[in-house]
Amino acid sequence: MAQSLHRVIVSGTGSFLPNDPVPNDRLDDILGTLDDAPARVQGFIKNTAAMMLETGGIQRRHFAIDPETHRLTHTSAALAEEAARRALKAAGKKPTDVELLLVACPMFDCGTPPTSTLLQERLGIEECAEMEIHSNCSGVGKIVQIVFDALRLGRYKTALVAYPQLSSAYLRSCYFTQPAMTKTQAALRYILGDGAGAVFFESVRVDGNGSVPHEVVATYIESCGGKREPGMTAGGGLADLVDPDTQIARSAELGAHHLDQDFTAVSRHAGLFLDQGALRMLKPLGMSLKEVDHFIYSIPGRQLYEANLSRAKAQYGVTDEQVKFRATNTGYCGGASILLHFDESVRSGELQPGQTAVVYAVESSKWMSGGFIVRW
Repeated sequence: MAQSLHRVIVSGTGSFLPNDPVPNDRLDDILGTLDDAPARVQGFIKNTAAMMLETGGIQRRHFAIDPETHRLTHTSAALAEEAARRALKAAGKKPTDVELLLVACPMFDCGTPPTSTLLQERLGIEECAEMEIHSNCSGVGKIVQIVFDALRLGRYKTALVAYPQLSSAYLRSCYFTQPAMTKTQAALRYILGDGAGAVFFESVRVDGNGSVPHEVVATYIESCGGKREPGMTAGGGLADLVDPDTQIARSAELGAHHLDQDFTAVSRHAGLFLDQGALRMLKPLGMSLKEVDHFIYSIPGRQLYEANLSRAKAQYGVTDEQVKFRATNTGYCGGASILLHFDESVRSGELQPGQTAVVYAVESSKWMSGGFIVRW
């Protein structure tokens, strides 16, 4: 006789924002000025950057940068460690209780070994199963789906996931080949920030079909970019090394390593894909968007938030109380944002017993999305 599946619960959450908060008027002090950028980029910074900051809805953000030396104060593994230790503490667990360790991040610390093993070492875990997923905002959905399936099947009893976002590595003036910069590459300096989030999961056995507190009831990931142009790009990989005459030095000279964004495509597609992915995740549960108590979404700015909320209100009947703009005092930390805000909602008591939260993010790089549903 086949055994029933285990149930998966959230035992602890944690998050971390590095160093002191940086107000909008100090961004260039921390990241460094772009004195050698083209005139059109200089004009953009002078005329448009202040407006972006004013309308973006973010008042302060955090960077893993020493304001005096401009050195990075954390690696991806170091950011993840801080959040992971807080999740373990909230769960009442020790690092040695971790059977499965997963990390997702857009920028790994080394080509090899994986960042997941570096986090394992920092936590002092001698042996565990580990895995790293190279992804941006959809990375949380991917690692949680792996955990959900592995714990339900009984392969492991415990799992720790972490997502660090070290955007400032791409944003410091020293990273850019400034004469090769574009306006959109400069614009990302006024949007992104650093941070990390983590969650500790456990499997439990329950008789019958009764509810279980803090239960993960669904996960979902999808990619709908098979025939779409990328919405976010960053070089520095093997694709830049195909031509023997264009190796690392030449790629850097051309600015191929710069992080770039198609803001028009993001405005057109991101909010729609966010809601559509959440709907497809809810469908097997027989739920609609208006039945969810909290949407913990990854939304980089207030303008995009308000446009998405307006459409979601009209199409799906959601309310302001269900979908909130949460990045005002944390900054937008890419994929880490949904775990940061999930941790906030748990620790503040906003997420009440019996309520349902959709934790979901869309990634513009190749139009992927993913997340999970938890019934608290």
